[in-house]
Amino acid sequence: MEINENLQAERNLKGAEFEKTGNLEKAVELYEENVAENFKGNHPYDRLATIYKNQNDIENEIRVLEKAIIVFEEITLEDRLEGLPKLFRFKNRLEKAVHTQTQLAKLARQKKSKLK
Repeated sequence: MEINENLQAERNLKGAEFEKTGNLEKAVELYEENVAENFKGNHPYDRLATIYKNQNDIENEIRVLEKAIIVFEEITLEDRLEGLPKLFRFKNRLEKAVHTQTQLAKLARQKKSKLK
C-alpha cells in the first residue's frame, strides 16, 4: 500500500479543525486512518491518546500509545534521532495509562466485593 504523506498531513489538519469545532468523532476517524497507516509523526498519536484519555477510554488510549511506540522505535532505528524523545514520551504516557487501568480494575473489584 502506497502512503500519501500529503493526504496524511491534510487529515491531521482537518482533524485539528474538527477538534476545535467539537466534532471529536470525525477528528478521531481521521487520526485513526493515519495511525492505521503508521504515520511517522506524533500528532495523531498524541491527539488520539488525549481524546481517549479525556473520554475515559483507557483501552483505546493504551492501544494508540502502543502503536506510537512501535512506529517511533522504527523511526529511531532508521537513525532519525528526533524520534527518540518522542519515543520516551510515548512510553511514559503508556506507563501512566496502564497504571490508571490497573487502578480502575482494582477499584471495580473492591466495589464488586462490597456488593456481595
